[in-house]
Parts: sequence; C-alpha cells; structure tokens
Amino acid sequence: MPLIALVAEQYVQWRFGFVAALGLALLAFGLKAENATCTGVGGLLLVAPAVGSG
Repeated sequence: MPLIALVAEQYVQWRFGFVAALGLALLAFGLKAENATCTGVGGLLLVAPAVGSG
C-alpha cells in the first residue's frame, strides 16, 4: 500500500505540481486520522490546480 501511495503522489506532483501533492498528503492524513479540517483543506488543495490548469 505505501508503494501505491508513493506512486500516486509522484504522479500528482508531476502532473499538477507541489500544491496538489501537498493536498493529496493532507487528504490522506485527514481521512486516516478522521480529521475533517485536514480532509477539507487537502481536498481543496488537490482540486484547485486541476481546475486552474484545465
């Protein structure tokens, strides 16, 4: 599982940049820790570059 997470994070960073990779990390951490704030911020950081580059 950690290998899949690493590959996914590297792809997101390559495709959308550091902000999206940080968002993915925060999203994963927030889901694991059941922290709604981290999950929400991570989701926004992950979606923002994808919408902006479209």
